[in-house]
Amino acid sequence: MKKKWYLLFVAMVSMLVLAACGGSNSDANGSGDAGGGNYEWDFSHFFPPSHFMEDVVQDLAADLEEQSDGRIQITSYPGASLAAPDEHFDAAETGSVDIALSVNGYTPNQFPLTSVMELPFMSTSSVEGTKTLWELYNEFDEFKDEYAGTVPLWLYTTDPAQLYTTDKQVKSIEDLKGMRIRSPSPETSEWLEALGATPVSMPMNENFEALERGVVDGTIAPWEAVKTWGLDEVLKYATVGNFYSTTMFVVMNEDEFNSLNDEDQTLLQDLTGEAMVKTTGETFDQFGKEAVEQAEEKGIEIYELSDAELEEWSEFINPTIENWIENVEGKGLPGQEVYDRARELVGE
Repeated sequence: MKKKWYLLFVAMVSMLVLAACGGSNSDANGSGDAGGGNYEWDFSHFFPPSHFMEDVVQDLAADLEEQSDGRIQITSYPGASLAAPDEHFDAAETGSVDIALSVNGYTPNQFPLTSVMELPFMSTSSVEGTKTLWELYNEFDEFKDEYAGTVPLWLYTTDPAQLYTTDKQVKSIEDLKGMRIRSPSPETSEWLEALGATPVSMPMNENFEALERGVVDGTIAPWEAVKTWGLDEVLKYATVGNFYSTTMFVVMNEDEFNSLNDEDQTLLQDLTGEAMVKTTGETFDQFGKEAVEQAEEKGIEIYELSDAELEEWSEFINPTIENWIENVEGKGLPGQEVYDRARELVGE
């Protein structure tokens, strides 16, 4: 009889332990009761700590912590301290980091549809380009394949890029020929080469030193970068043509996102998505305007291409658009449809 009661007691204790463990795992992975579990996420990006995007990340972290009652915390790792600029997407996909921000063009051919917003003359502001890109992502299911293994929290574009040089002012196509120009993407490299320049692929964090040492004669970059990356310390000339915009991603590891319960997923998406599309676009445009003023104060000579001159440049640049459509269609993707829709959205 004593043995029977002893065995019953052991069984009851075992059941209680298993129930407690099950509840603990549920809280840890966020699939339990309303309120979810506790999370500590790392957010990796390549911008320096002084860049305004670090402030954007910190504001997001503060909002998320406050609205989750402290359960969800983000630690930012700027300056490519956890991954190189061209390794950020893979780091998020594999779970090496929880959230990553970087430039789509740093991993060529991985984002064929996203690169539509890096084609020449697609938008005139970050607000316009960012809104268009996010709308395209949500409208076309084919975009999702480009981000497999992750969940995009938001996508955005910079303010339009201009041409900047160190020792020689560029006012014509003839001036550009033979110059070594830093390029951020294959699309940009294609039309730079068509104009007679020699494109040099390079991430932004290597740009200053390359200009300072004469490794390149100039760079293609948004106005924002001239201020936030200190490029106005080494540049002397700017040629304004609103040539293209750089696209960027902020993605989260898919498994980590799926570990959240519905309430926490909704909270995260409410604080990112459309809200960050608006914030990021407006912030880039504001810093772009400030960069122009700062460049003028530092004596950088700014030359704005006229409509007639841009039309001449376009004869060499526009084939990049046609080639992009053909290449993307060749992969079985709706290149023409996406391009047409992008133009339509920009027009709105």
